[in-house]
Amino acid sequence: MAPFKREENGEISIEISTQESHVLISLTEQLLELLSQGDSHFEAQDPLLHLVGISDSDALPDDPVLRRLFPDAYEDLASSSEFRRYTEYGLREKKKAHARIIYEALTSQGEPEEITGGNTPIDKGSFKLIINSAELLDWLSGLNDLRLALAVRLGIGEGRKEGMNIDTKAIHDKYELMLES
Repeated sequence: MAPFKREENGEISIEISTQESHVLISLTEQLLELLSQGDSHFEAQDPLLHLVGISDSDALPDDPVLRRLFPDAYEDLASSSEFRRYTEYGLREKKKAHARIIYEALTSQGEPEEITGGNTPIDKGSFKLIINSAELLDWLSGLNDLRLALAVRLGIGEGRKEGMNIDTKAIHDKYELMLES
């Protein structure tokens, strides 16, 4: 992946391969699907609560990725549950909006040609992706959510190194460093 560059007009550009684009599109689709789980719960609640973005539920999400994206705000579980009740719906909507901006930017480039005859996507080239300054913070937030989701799914985090062999630990350290940067 090439570095991001600031253009003279303030926009950010990156030269991205079609293969990288496919990976980001897939990860973004998965994140959108995960963030949309439970939408029916938010819509089925009291209409006034829905209107102001308050949830009936204050339960911690079951999925580990959602627990990482919406962690407890306080050590006290009662305070944390109350905080979640007032904020989770709005946070989910904001995270979905960020992911949609990334998804739409990547899919608006058109469908890249794929070579048939194998199950492995073959990089057919690259394209220049432009991120306007108004969407830059949305991109940063969305990419951070993707980074956190990927780290949870790969088991990268604190205290996961004991019991690993030397080769696995080296690989783990390399990817952990990449995700933290």
